[in-house]
Parts: sequence; C-alpha cells; structure tokens
Amino acid sequence: MNSNIIWGIVLLALSLFLKPLLAIVGLNEKLFGLHLQGETVFSLSPILVRIILAVIGVIMLIIGGMQAAKKKNK
Repeated sequence: MNSNIIWGIVLLALSLFLKPLLAIVGLNEKLFGLHLQGETVFSLSPILVRIILAVIGVIMLIIGGMQAAKKKNK
C-alpha cells in the first residue's frame, strides 16, 4: 500500500475522531491556539482543524490512488 494512501486514511480518521482523542489524552482546545502571557493571540476552532485534516486526508488519498494506478499501468 502506498504511503500517501496510509497518511490519507490516518488524517481522515483523525478528523473524524479528533475530539474524543483529545479527551482521552487529556488535551483541550487550547492546543489549537497561540497563547502569549495568558491571552489568546491566534486560535483555530476545532471544527476548522477537523475540516483541514479531512481535506488534506482526501488529497493524500487521491494522490496515492493516482500513483498506484500509474504503477499498475506500467
């Protein structure tokens, strides 16, 4: 199996199960923000992070599938 396909599946799984995984590990949404001296300077909502992970995962799956198809045709 192509490494891009594996990474795509991992990123899609992360995007689906991000909130429960963070709860299990004990992390919270502050992970997605940049904090300086107690104030939030930059923050991404968890939904946005999940969408970004899903999009990157789908792109990796497509790239991996195309590479696998090229190898099969040769």
